[in-house]
Amino acid sequence: MSLLHEHIVTYAQEKRLSPQTLARWQAWSEEDQAALLVVVRVLQLGDNHLRDFLDWLEEITTRDGGTTRELLTRAEISQPLQNALSRNDKLKAVKEALRRLRYPRLSRLEEEVRAGVKALDLGNRIQLSFPPMLEGEEITVEIKARNLQELIDNLSRVQHRVADGSLLRLFALFDEV
Repeated sequence: MSLLHEHIVTYAQEKRLSPQTLARWQAWSEEDQAALLVVVRVLQLGDNHLRDFLDWLEEITTRDGGTTRELLTRAEISQPLQNALSRNDKLKAVKEALRRLRYPRLSRLEEEVRAGVKALDLGNRIQLSFPPMLEGEEITVEIKARNLQELIDNLSRVQHRVADGSLLRLFALFDEV
């Protein structure tokens, strides 16, 4: 039994990983297993999170080519692991980086939506929100007002963005999902 195999088995016992999850991990090349071991140790992944990571990493490498080791050493994944963040913040950052890699088109559209909202320049009293992963075709508009005049001004601001086509461009992004 190799030292790597021992470390993975020990981790699996500590985290009570299912035999299926462990077998999936061990089916990978040794360099991919070792790269993932570094990540799971830092993030202290249990069975559910590890299964998700296995799924995502396999999907990305199958679609894009390359190895899991190469993927896990990309800056957007490796840097949060080295930062002085809490375990939960590291996990969140790595999951978000993997999500962007897993769904590059969706991630691009989300960036376009954020840029489009910023370009609207609606101020801080008007909030636009979108469904997670842009699923659905609804934009929620929230208008806060301290008095009637502020409400009228904010409604006018939104109406102006409708009239100039700015809001239409945001709705059109839903057609690209």
